[in-house]
Amino acid sequence: MKAVLILATSFLFISMLMNAARRRGKLNDEANRAVSGLAKSMRWFVYGLLFFVGIVCVAMAWQMVHTPG
Repeated sequence: MKAVLILATSFLFISMLMNAARRRGKLNDEANRAVSGLAKSMRWFVYGLLFFVGIVCVAMAWQMVHTPG
């Protein structure tokens, strides 16, 4: 779980850095498109990862509530 959180945080940080460079105009048109596409795919990956972690948390909470004992 720690590795998943570290991976998601690092992806988010790298995405923010790339978008900042793109906004400042430090990249040419081809690099802008590449960075934009990569940032979008990284963003979707992080959203999917967060969704998956949320489902796992809900499943664990459900199991804890409905476990006899």
